[in-house]
Amino acid sequence: MQSTHLREHNLSLCLRTLSSAPEPLSRAGLAARTGLTKPTVSKLVEELIGAGLVAEDAPLIHGTGRPMVPLRPASGTLLAIGLEVTAVGVSCLATDLTGEVLAAADETLDAVAAPPSRVIEACGRLVSAVRGTASADAPAPLPVVGVCAALPGRIDPADGSVLSAPGLGWSDVPFVARLRERPELAGLTVLAQNDNRLSVLTELDQRPGQSFVYLRGHTGVGGAVVLGGRVLEGEHGWAGEFGHMVVEPGGALCRCGRRGCLEAYVSAHALRERAGLGPESSLEELVDALAHASGTGRTDGRSEVIGTIGRAIGTAVANALNVLDLSTVVLSGHLAPIGEEIGPVISETVAEHALATEAGPITIERSDAPADLALRGAARWALEPVFAAPGQWIARAA
Repeated sequence: MQSTHLREHNLSLCLRTLSSAPEPLSRAGLAARTGLTKPTVSKLVEELIGAGLVAEDAPLIHGTGRPMVPLRPASGTLLAIGLEVTAVGVSCLATDLTGEVLAAADETLDAVAAPPSRVIEACGRLVSAVRGTASADAPAPLPVVGVCAALPGRIDPADGSVLSAPGLGWSDVPFVARLRERPELAGLTVLAQNDNRLSVLTELDQRPGQSFVYLRGHTGVGGAVVLGGRVLEGEHGWAGEFGHMVVEPGGALCRCGRRGCLEAYVSAHALRERAGLGPESSLEELVDALAHASGTGRTDGRSEVIGTIGRAIGTAVANALNVLDLSTVVLSGHLAPIGEEIGPVISETVAEHALATEAGPITIERSDAPADLALRGAARWALEPVFAAPGQWIARAA
């Protein structure tokens, strides 16, 4: 008989393998992918099916052999809820085990001016709304695996407190503890994670096993370091804070209170302040406005703006590559649309300062992932307890 630990490991292996497979697998295919015996896989699959975690598709007949029964993660049997807090509001969505969005809602809110308590109240309302919508056509409310919030700041991994979030003006906010107190989340598992660390999860799917620097421009600037397909955590859980790398000592004032940070030059907040435009402005509009304000003509002005952004990013990237010995950089968020323009400037700056160029070319790539990466990543993170310990969910379902 399998030990409890081995059974949990094998259940998790089967569920993760089915989830990551590009197409449904048969029991035999799953055994081949996992290295488990066919009898073991058949037993585990029956448990997963019984708990509503795996579903069988219609049998496929190939030749004269036995029909192949495709297996896939079950859809519409449970909910994972993601939240994202930004300076301009709160967003929420509910997905099932397949990642399909079952419901979504958002609320505009000046999170910088409002106290954290109002933001947390909005989170509670939105969680209640998406739970109701997602279960509207179900015979009973769908069970919720958990809730995860994507936040633009440094998160204490021990208790989910926001240690600092300059973009929100928050410091030492016990976010998870307060969110758990909301009646709409009574009894639910509640987590919080940095928004950039959640947004990189989609890139991990598209670049399995690869190593790269991930740089995301949003209201602020952040990112992640990925080594062999795994996100580098760091001693305190917030490795990848590229936005606060110094690119010009004594330079522009950053919202963190320090000077010369990358974020002070390329974040959406910094660009909007320089352009004098509101939060609804696109990056293209910001660049055009800054180009016009330069007084050198639209073409020369745009080249100047792109140069400033590209050199700042290039300096930060060169420093990171010198420390990490990597050769691939992925631009995401609002940096992706102008990736082709800033790419040559970044590459030129990196070539001037990075030792990594001596080992070969540096690749600057644009992410083609959807805009709501952090929100989707939050919902995916909320699902992790099911993938990590399916046996516990099976026991709960029973």
